[in-house]
Amino acid sequence: MANERLQYVRVGLRTRRASVRLRLRWDRSPLSCAALVPELPLEGPAFHGKYANYEVYTLVPMVKAGDPGAEWKMIYPGPGDLMFIPVYPGTMLPPGAPPMDRQRGILDVAFWYERGNCRIGPGGPGLGNIIATGIMFDEIERFAEACVDMWMHGFAGERFYIEPAE
Repeated sequence: MANERLQYVRVGLRTRRASVRLRLRWDRSPLSCAALVPELPLEGPAFHGKYANYEVYTLVPMVKAGDPGAEWKMIYPGPGDLMFIPVYPGTMLPPGAPPMDRQRGILDVAFWYERGNCRIGPGGPGLGNIIATGIMFDEIERFAEACVDMWMHGFAGERFYIEPAE
């Protein structure tokens, strides 16, 4: 891609063979996009949010560029939003999460599939930058069905991925 930035990514759940195409938001979160894109593709164990409602996510090692700082911070993400959420050392992680780097933390890449989300949990607000947004409502709704299935039937063995898309 000489002289071109990646414009789209695909986020998916491997075992459920479901995915959604999103537009990277270079206009609102350029540093976050620049930190994430060179690391693609990323894949890790899939988790479903427990305090934040309609969220599927993975935890992966922090990107080489580290935390880009505040850009398009959000506490109430909506359907189709993909967030870059730095998780700092000392934060409790779910069982099955990769180990936390004691200096750099870990990266939570989270997709939101329905309305009514709130990033305030037991540890307080968990702000992150929106880095991509959905572009096709039908595709978001189909992917949401797989996310609900993961919530209802468990996420053991499921893999969450984000990869470049056209």
